[in-house]
Amino acid sequence: MVAQDLSRRELDSLYNKFIRQNDPEISNSFRQNQSYNPEDMKCGFGIANQIKINIDNFTTEQQLKLRKLLQRPDKQTSIVSPFGKFRIHYDTTGSVIPQYDITLSTDENVMQVALALDSAYNFEVGYLEYPAPPADNGAGGDDLYDIYITNAGGDYGVTKSELNLGGEKYTSFIEIHYSLDGFYTEGLAAMRVTVAHELHHAIQMGNYILRFDDRFFHELTSTAMEEFVFDDVNDYYGYMGSYFNTPETPLPQTSGYNVALWAIYLRDNFDYDIIKSQWELMPTTRAMFAINNSLFEYGSSFTREFNKFAIWLYYTKHRAVPGAYFEEAVNYPLLQFTNSIDFYAGIPPTEGFPKAASHNFLQYKISVEGEIRTDTLISIISNGDVQSAVNSSGSTFPFEYQLFNNSTSGGRYLSEDYSSSFNVQNPQFWSVSEILNNIVVRSDTIINPITNISESFVFPNPYSYSTGSNINFSINALNGEIVDLNIYTSGMELVFSSQFLVQGIPINNSFGIKWNPRDNFGEKLASGVYIYVIQNGEEITKGKIVIFN
Repeated sequence: MVAQDLSRRELDSLYNKFIRQNDPEISNSFRQNQSYNPEDMKCGFGIANQIKINIDNFTTEQQLKLRKLLQRPDKQTSIVSPFGKFRIHYDTTGSVIPQYDITLSTDENVMQVALALDSAYNFEVGYLEYPAPPADNGAGGDDLYDIYITNAGGDYGVTKSELNLGGEKYTSFIEIHYSLDGFYTEGLAAMRVTVAHELHHAIQMGNYILRFDDRFFHELTSTAMEEFVFDDVNDYYGYMGSYFNTPETPLPQTSGYNVALWAIYLRDNFDYDIIKSQWELMPTTRAMFAINNSLFEYGSSFTREFNKFAIWLYYTKHRAVPGAYFEEAVNYPLLQFTNSIDFYAGIPPTEGFPKAASHNFLQYKISVEGEIRTDTLISIISNGDVQSAVNSSGSTFPFEYQLFNNSTSGGRYLSEDYSSSFNVQNPQFWSVSEILNNIVVRSDTIINPITNISESFVFPNPYSYSTGSNINFSINALNGEIVDLNIYTSGMELVFSSQFLVQGIPINNSFGIKWNPRDNFGEKLASGVYIYVIQNGEEITKGKIVIFN
């Protein structure tokens, strides 16, 4: 972990928050306050490890208190879980004895923790095939993974990093709250999702990476893991409201708890493995790039799927459609629209200034002239600029959207009564869909969809600079024609653009183009996945290439 450049004021604020959370009386009264936000007390992963990253920057007095709170607790006894994967440490007397179910004895409560841990392990490691958390060199008494039943800093639980394994990977131990009384979900149910959540944090930081800048992704996937392992508990319901209320929040700027639905969407549309693929990419790239690159491997992209995800977000509560979209959608909150607009003929375009990796939901209320009815059109405008989401998170990107009460004025046909237009720079980063009277009338994967697309064959792919050869693209073109070649990074940043002469290439005696892979400045490209787009008149050819430098 790399220390962050925090000011003294920021360090003091972090210190005070951590101390408050670790005082049982303060944390208990906080949960009983009417303004209590469940997200504030969900998981101590973020603050505990941010403190650990910056421990040497605190004052000497602060360090003494913090190091004591970050170290392993001292408990009176322990047991090993039935499958022999975990050692659970707990007290048999005192104020923090395990009491998830007051009808059970202390030992019976601990056995419920052991059974929940084994279930979570069997699913996450056994079924999903994530690697187990690494051994801790005998800390806690042996090499079993250690769980401590404590006050957990007033949170449901916390996974604390410990031994540095290199490559920003760490051994760890977990603390879970001793009663979970007064939380959004309580008792045994809360305990079960907590162990599923925290076990995934242990897997993340032990085998992939602990990166605080991508905390949202750590929490997003851990919260989704609760639903995957213990489907009947549904603690994640308590957090999604903040995202449904502000869908214009960029995905990387969410808490992660409130967007567990993104991982559930990916599971439902692809499979569990796509999330594991993202974690396998995480050690070498940021979370948004990992998401985008994994979707490329499945033949899609973040821009496309993010907008489809937004359609799923619309169909909740009374708008839920049985057998479609989210299985539990009837239990989810209703989406709050970014803008609600009373439509009239000649209304000027609606302007928006969203950030990257966010949605704008525009609601148009339309009084139909001469009829006693009102139409409602929802325009879902999604920005999928992954590069800007990571590197320019504060930037906004303007758009103009205009609705017409006829089918021809706008370039986007919606129905016999309506059309629309959408204007932006860099349209490859955007996707727009429309819902008319609760029916999806247009679902775009990209703005101005291309209908005449052909696939090409590329050789060599993957490409390595050590070969010294060109990359050859076979395309449906005649010898001597001139075509345009554009190369984009996986974040859709244009790195090369030029015209090429179609000629014979060494791929099945076909015609195509030869490209010496360099960027627009003549420099070699970094290792990664790149998108190529070749335009020959009205015909578009596109695909992916992998380059090793």
